[in-house]
Amino acid sequence: MELRHLRYFIAVAEELNFSRAAARLHVSQPPLSRQIRGLEAELKVKLLDRNTQGVRLTRAGHAVLVRSRKLVCDAEALRAEAQTIDKESEEELRIGYAPSPTAVIISGVLARYHELSPGAGVSLHDLTHTEMLSGLRAGKLHAALTIRPTVREMRGLKFETIRCHPVGIICSNSSPLARQPAVRPSLVAMSELVVYRATEFPEYHHWVSKILRVSQGRLMVIQECADVLSVIAAVESGRGAAVVGEFITAVAGDRVRFVPFVSEAHFLEVGLLYRQGRVGENVRKLVAVCLASKQPT
Repeated sequence: MELRHLRYFIAVAEELNFSRAAARLHVSQPPLSRQIRGLEAELKVKLLDRNTQGVRLTRAGHAVLVRSRKLVCDAEALRAEAQTIDKESEEELRIGYAPSPTAVIISGVLARYHELSPGAGVSLHDLTHTEMLSGLRAGKLHAALTIRPTVREMRGLKFETIRCHPVGIICSNSSPLARQPAVRPSLVAMSELVVYRATEFPEYHHWVSKILRVSQGRLMVIQECADVLSVIAAVESGRGAAVVGEFITAVAGDRVRFVPFVSEAHFLEVGLLYRQGRVGENVRKLVAVCLASKQPT
């Protein structure tokens, strides 16, 4: 049985006239009649009653018509999906990323992805958290390597954790806090802070406020910075401490000292963010790589 046979039957069943059905299908009537008889023979049922008055569906014909429409519809959907997947598999994979949180994982993830897709194109885009969220929803990005969004931000998106990092502060090596094995958030709340610019990283200010349990207006901000290197430089010069995830040490090295918070409840998840629902072959491979790279908890 071929889909062509089903399409011919659907046309006759809807027109209830072989001449009109043949015109609709752009075929001559004799081949159309042969195809319908062949379908009936293959199914071993009579689908149409033909007489001088016209054509009508048998009881079996009504049932087969419903099923035929679904099969043809499913076949068209499969064709469209296959073409989309084929196009996406050849398309350059656009990945947003946050440099500091992903410094530990990004090279390994990309190396494993290229093992699965040799020669595949990948473009990396250094973006803020907000830019990555909007880029994913607008279809400008296929995926993003970043920290886990809030529950509210996760609408329509899916996140796969790769690493969990403790949260604490970085301070200058000469700071009294640098000699501590851990620090209480309440103590940091009373300290001068180096932060990212509120205009570009509003979610960071909200996060720091939540960690330190003080309102954003009461944070003792001594300097705002445009990027992670500026934050590290300001802290290294003794301007103040910065609330960060441990992953920043991959960028800062020994220029500053990371001191975790006393509470073990404070940590950041870093991983892959992508749209829910149907994804292309390239994104599926990237997800598989990230799952294989996941650090045991």
